[in-house]
Amino acid sequence: MNTVTTWTDDHFIAGDVALDFANTVYRRTPEPGPDLLGDAGALATWLARAGLLPTTGEPRDILHDPDAALRQARTLRELLWAIFDAQRNGRELPAQALAGLLDIARRGARGVAVNSDGSIIPLTAEGACATLALRGIKLALSPPSQRVRACDGCGWFFVDTSRGRRRRWCSMKTCGNQSKAARYRSAHR
Repeated sequence: MNTVTTWTDDHFIAGDVALDFANTVYRRTPEPGPDLLGDAGALATWLARAGLLPTTGEPRDILHDPDAALRQARTLRELLWAIFDAQRNGRELPAQALAGLLDIARRGARGVAVNSDGSIIPLTAEGACATLALRGIKLALSPPSQRVRACDGCGWFFVDTSRGRRRRWCSMKTCGNQSKAARYRSAHR
């Protein structure tokens, strides 16, 4: 059975598009859940929903080689996982993962436009992957004052913008609510 992922605002809660892309699995912990990028169509619609592809026409049609694009996207996601896991745990960034992100950015550089303010505009699907790689590199090398964290429930990444910098869940609506409900049930047995 092949299910189609419908991308909603709940998939874009991390505070950075590179983190949102890293979160394109149902859950990361305790073990990886189902891949939300089940096929090239899911990838294309995610890229379009994230504002990284033109919104005219069918998103899938913009992928010249859908299978190669999907393989590259999954590789990119794994590289982002390695970088963000190291960053949130205060470890040195893995050189191999950083080199992989740089390689994806280099290969897709012709598919992006860079404005004078440094903002990146993807022009092609390969440019969208290059943009995600560059955003991941920027987030790793120039982290925000708020920390990159991972959800206690599902392992999704997010930028912690909470006042006390103690956010524990990707979303109160999902993992936070489940955790609080479980804690309540445990306390009232």
